[in-house]
Amino acid sequence: MADVDDRGQLLLVGALTLAVMLVALAVLLNAAIYTGNVATRDAGTGAGEAIEYEGEARTMAQASIDGVDGDSYAEIRGNFTDSVDGWDDLVHTHSAASLAATNVTTADMTNGSRIGQDTDRNFTDDNGNSTWTVAEDSHARAFRLNVTQGDLASGASDAFQVTFNDSTDEWGVYVHTNSDDNVSVTVENETDTEVGSCTVDPGDDDRAVIDITDGTVAGQDCPELRFFENLSGTYTVGYVDTLDGGEQVNGTYSLVVDQPEGSLVTGADEDAGAPAVSPALYSANLSVTYRSSDLLYKSEIRVAPGEAGDDD
Repeated sequence: MADVDDRGQLLLVGALTLAVMLVALAVLLNAAIYTGNVATRDAGTGAGEAIEYEGEARTMAQASIDGVDGDSYAEIRGNFTDSVDGWDDLVHTHSAASLAATNVTTADMTNGSRIGQDTDRNFTDDNGNSTWTVAEDSHARAFRLNVTQGDLASGASDAFQVTFNDSTDEWGVYVHTNSDDNVSVTVENETDTEVGSCTVDPGDDDRAVIDITDGTVAGQDCPELRFFENLSGTYTVGYVDTLDGGEQVNGTYSLVVDQPEGSLVTGADEDAGAPAVSPALYSANLSVTYRSSDLLYKSEIRVAPGEAGDDD
């Protein structure tokens, strides 16, 4: 009988042990599921700080990519990298106080060209042609015109026009005045149908800034300019009728395209004062890392300030 009792006690102990193990396993599983759900709903304070750091890095890079200059691509790329590294060193000092390790490095850069004129004149090319190719087979960013109202044609018919041709379709942007002598921007689609106009009062200085790739006229939203999604692949930027018996437009302008000088087809001249072409960076990719005691955040960001469709 003693042997039977011993075996019974052993079975009872074993059953109790197994029950405890199952309960413990259930608790662990529930805790893991709960933790996962909470993590999904709330990235936490650490993640918010990491995203804020990423945003600051993007802002720095956007300012740097248009702020650096140089006589060659090697010099410009080196200056941009130095700018990123210098900012990274400064941020290290502040991030150490919050017990976080941060790092941002330049991963890649795209060579481009800056085209434009920074003194008032008509918009002919270097040889005085009134209709010419500004940039062939490219993408453009930061494309801004600063025009004087008094030199614009009256009405859209035969006014100065900026064209965007992707070899299949062409969109046109006409810059002119209306009956009230305000500055108007009229957009025509690939079927030469007017899709709308944006009009602004040039103000006391008689000028208006037209940001074509940002879709604004004198800082005011102009939805008609947001047609770039209708273009397929690269496109050729052209100026049409800058002169027509007289000036149709006068002022300054600037744009950056993603073709380097060596392969860019343009009526601008790198040796001339207006319009001129010079080396620039079109875009850059940065690697961002933020590490704290409970978070490792890594990402790669691309910056191309003033690119069509870019909301940053």
